[in-house]
Amino acid sequence: MNTSKISGVVPAALWAQLSNQTSGVNPRLVALADSQAYKFDAFEIDWSDTSTNFIFGRIDPGLLQESSVFTFPMVTIDIGELADRGTDPRRIKTATFSGLVIGLVEVHHTWESEGVLADFGALVNATGDAILNCLNDHEVQQWPGNLLWNGRARMVPGPLKMGGQGWLRTTQFLCPFELAV
Repeated sequence: MNTSKISGVVPAALWAQLSNQTSGVNPRLVALADSQAYKFDAFEIDWSDTSTNFIFGRIDPGLLQESSVFTFPMVTIDIGELADRGTDPRRIKTATFSGLVIGLVEVHHTWESEGVLADFGALVNATGDAILNCLNDHEVQQWPGNLLWNGRARMVPGPLKMGGQGWLRTTQFLCPFELAV
């Protein structure tokens, strides 16, 4: 029986790219916060195994407010879709999986009810810039050899709604890869 690692390749690769201490999201957020483009207080994501603002997998952000374990802003990494092309015809005949894998990164920002910012989009947009620039920085990409990144990530900001510490906004990043295992 062949049991290749399929579903874990993309989340691990996204984590490696986003968590890099010198070229990942955190130093990019600091640079954007210090720039004139956005006015926000920089924050950091703890990418470690004991993090309170990062996990692998998806979680309803409404559940985060019921738990003292997690803090905002919160980042999750998971798989949005797997599509094996094994029958149309399989691109690599000896592979156990050959096809599209969409990585899903979600960022959950929250604000206190009384503290809604006049421009709540700035923090979300700065986070989006940091993530997209990190993923598409050709000089520091670290994708495994069997994973093809085409740079077509999409940022899908959700609406501002009640939740979290009062107000909540979830932004999805859909990251398509081609994988062969």
